[in-house]
Amino acid sequence: MKRAAAALILFFSATLAFADGTSKYVVALERTAGAMRPAALIPDAEAAEITEFPTLNSFAADLTAEEAAELRRSPQVRYVERAVDRHILGSVPQTTNATRTYFGQTIPYGIEMVHAPELWNLTRGGSINVVVVDTGVDYRHDDLAAVYIGGYNAIAKTDDPMDDNGHGTHVAGTIAAADNDFGVVGVAPQVRLWAIKVLKDDGHGSTAEIIAAVDWIIQKKRSLGGAWVVNLSLGSNESNTAEQEAFQHAIDEGLLICAASGNDSELFSPAPVSYPAAYAGVLAIGAISESRTIANFSNQGPQIALVAPGVRVLSTARPGSTVGAVRTPATELAGRGITGSPKTTVSGKVVFCGNGAAAGDFPASLAGNIALIQRGGDLSLNQRTRNAKTAGATAVIIFNNTGGAVDWTFLIDSDPGAATFDWPLSIGLTKEDGDALRREENATITVTYRDDPYGQRNGTSMATPHAAGVAALVWSFVPSAPAAVVSRALLDAASDLGDSGFDHAFGYGVVDALAAAKLLAPNAFTNPTTPDPTVPSGRRVLRRGRR
Repeated sequence: MKRAAAALILFFSATLAFADGTSKYVVALERTAGAMRPAALIPDAEAAEITEFPTLNSFAADLTAEEAAELRRSPQVRYVERAVDRHILGSVPQTTNATRTYFGQTIPYGIEMVHAPELWNLTRGGSINVVVVDTGVDYRHDDLAAVYIGGYNAIAKTDDPMDDNGHGTHVAGTIAAADNDFGVVGVAPQVRLWAIKVLKDDGHGSTAEIIAAVDWIIQKKRSLGGAWVVNLSLGSNESNTAEQEAFQHAIDEGLLICAASGNDSELFSPAPVSYPAAYAGVLAIGAISESRTIANFSNQGPQIALVAPGVRVLSTARPGSTVGAVRTPATELAGRGITGSPKTTVSGKVVFCGNGAAAGDFPASLAGNIALIQRGGDLSLNQRTRNAKTAGATAVIIFNNTGGAVDWTFLIDSDPGAATFDWPLSIGLTKEDGDALRREENATITVTYRDDPYGQRNGTSMATPHAAGVAALVWSFVPSAPAAVVSRALLDAASDLGDSGFDHAFGYGVVDALAAAKLLAPNAFTNPTTPDPTVPSGRRVLRRGRR
């Protein structure tokens, strides 16, 4: 068998054809093949880039059509099937975090909707393994590092599943973000978090990588034992025999699998459930909004098992974005940090300085405190900030004189010294927020501008980790229970929505951690006020942006 000459144009298709005339295939071997190695079946094994799946008696390889046809004729081979595309099922990050608090921990609305906090005095999900099969996970994140155990990169075939997209990190935060004094908290903040990278930085991968992930998880479960939940916030509309067999094998091995139903629906035009969510035995998860209505994009059908929050979901993100905020005695005001401003936090009294255009606008009391300046007039905001710094301001807040927030950069062509000037911490606010802050003049406030590795996304991708987290939280009451028993408890305890009983939009309803735990482990609730001595107590937690 000879490799085809390289094509002149690289193209993408659902069957993952490559420029050298090859495509990604999965080859399933006969059960009687025994010790037959893939390399013995493919003369040019090195070029084929073979990936073996020992627990599934199959392998993936880059093959030409002729090589695939020849393999199909082998008595050692059950079938040869092209790998098909799989991709993320969640939106790009949104730019605003309306429910985010920047000076403490936020409990996202979805975590409360599934009743996770009501179990935290009894369990936080410890001992349960949850695997995020996605674009990877940024395991350095301050809200994820403590629970991250390890993982695999099915793209690079290494042990480093670092996220280069951000989707998997967002998914992981909904499941397992730490319960601490900052950021967000996940459904089950003490689970054992694993990550497998199966999607590239563009959010695409193939069924070959998904199968590699399933094989890896089965091997880990056999080696370490314990209960394992798998989250797949990915998919597409094409089924695949090799992938279906892999998931059936995983279910037979005792894994509990949650997968996103898909985001292809439109208003009054529901799309069918995507794969792998549509396979038998996989819990297909649809998305609802904060008002508990079905998300317009959420795919529907007879395979839907449960729904969970999937609209404006706040969770962990890859570091790199920046945010400004002001905390006053009365409220917290979200703003935007100004390019050129240092990323730091400053406290002091707020001193109103008018338009900040003249020396007389800055009272002597400003020295060592925070200048509040209203936009208006001809002087550049750059120069007003310089004026405030000269008058002794440690930070500057400029609020708008019309609708919208103030956003600008110090680095302007008319100021060649801007790049080297020692700028003070600077934040822009809306007119409404600025007026409210002005009413608190002389109050001590805190201003911050820093990397904010949190963000909102939409999608059934965001709904699925709510269900996976609940599965882990509930399972931790009875870790020896079979996965099928836990799955049944989630379905039977779901909060019904839509038509009475099961329906194709909501499945059995909204996943409910408290109800499922009571169903699975009723004896744990004979004295529900008894605290778990391993859980910290007496700490103030900020909920959904409110003090």
